[in-house]
Amino acid sequence: MQLKPLSRSLAALAASLLLLASCGGGGGDGDGAAAGLMPGVPPGGSAAYAGVAGDAQSCSLDRQKNFVRAYLDEVYLWYDEIPSVDPAAYSNIPDYFNALLVRTPDASGQPRDRFSAVLPLPQAQDLRKSLGLEQASAGTLLKAHTNFVPLTQVVNSGTGRKVGYILFNDHDVGAQDDLIAAFRNLQGQGVQDLVLDLRNNSGGYLYIALAAASMITGPQNNGQVFEQLRYNAKRTQLTAQSTLRFAGTVQYGESQNPAGTPLPQLALPRVFVLTTGATCSASESIINSLRGVNVQVVRVGTTTCGKPYGFQQKNNCGYAYFPIEFQGTNAQGFGDYTGGFQPTCNVAASGTPGDPASDTLLQGALTYIDTGACPAGTATGVQSAGTPVLGASEVPRRPGWAGRLLLPQQQPR
Repeated sequence: MQLKPLSRSLAALAASLLLLASCGGGGGDGDGAAAGLMPGVPPGGSAAYAGVAGDAQSCSLDRQKNFVRAYLDEVYLWYDEIPSVDPAAYSNIPDYFNALLVRTPDASGQPRDRFSAVLPLPQAQDLRKSLGLEQASAGTLLKAHTNFVPLTQVVNSGTGRKVGYILFNDHDVGAQDDLIAAFRNLQGQGVQDLVLDLRNNSGGYLYIALAAASMITGPQNNGQVFEQLRYNAKRTQLTAQSTLRFAGTVQYGESQNPAGTPLPQLALPRVFVLTTGATCSASESIINSLRGVNVQVVRVGTTTCGKPYGFQQKNNCGYAYFPIEFQGTNAQGFGDYTGGFQPTCNVAASGTPGDPASDTLLQGALTYIDTGACPAGTATGVQSAGTPVLGASEVPRRPGWAGRLLLPQQQPR
């Protein structure tokens, strides 16, 4: 396999590499002492993986292949569909790892697993150092940047409705604090509608998506399922323990708003979400979770990327592995949107985001707010099973495995 360069948003990628929980390993990777690691066998697993993991200090090619095959057999979402391949036919670990992934077509006609990845660990470490990101303590990391919510404003629709607008660009550490400040601002101004701009948001941490969705809806949905994480059949106990729920308080604190801080909940029956093909993963969780509790989600823009899957990092013998481990579903059990969420109003993005005079997506939302319908010629219906067609500016900035992440305290133990 030829590794593609990590581009577009090095800061976002580096932050996700830093903040993913390492899950043990060996081979001198120095990941055995961090908090939140998965010791031994994953819940519900067999003894086979534990035996191979115990040999991980020996990093011969054959031992690494044994490790890869046994690890996937325990944690991979589709472990029972792994292709039968001859390990001897592969002279390096990335090629062998990729040969084991399930590539059969999904409902959208795309390879079912087009997101799992393996990367050289030094590549991730060098990227961290080049960006000056330092680990503050085990499981606690410094904020990578501050441009998560660059614009919060109130605009008036043509009929005079007070509309809140939030431009939300990334689910990285610090974004929850920024979002809470934005929602407090809008709540204080008594907005009647909300436009959440996710056109460039390719995901990140699920706890931030949970907070965002909880602030859009209200107390009536507190305690309802935001997202159920479904692991493979060997890990049913883990599935049963992995439910995120709507809440009126912060569930996972950041520096400005610790756990237990009351959230500003707008209690809206509907929300307008601006989307493109770069709207991915944790951003799609916001859409799917709100639909699951019957909040009307009017989508303006183009089809989202279609990734209901999540990952956890495992380091071994100089490689960082990111196999798909779980699929997220909403309160109605729905999580099959691999073709992306088709827009309610199909509008091509142009203009300056958030500028009512030039932003075509915001203009489309304001039209719907005033008329109850999409601009002429843009209505497309609801869920799509088709393959998303991405424009040049609609490629998610995060690689697929970095878009739907768990905090260390949410990792399997």
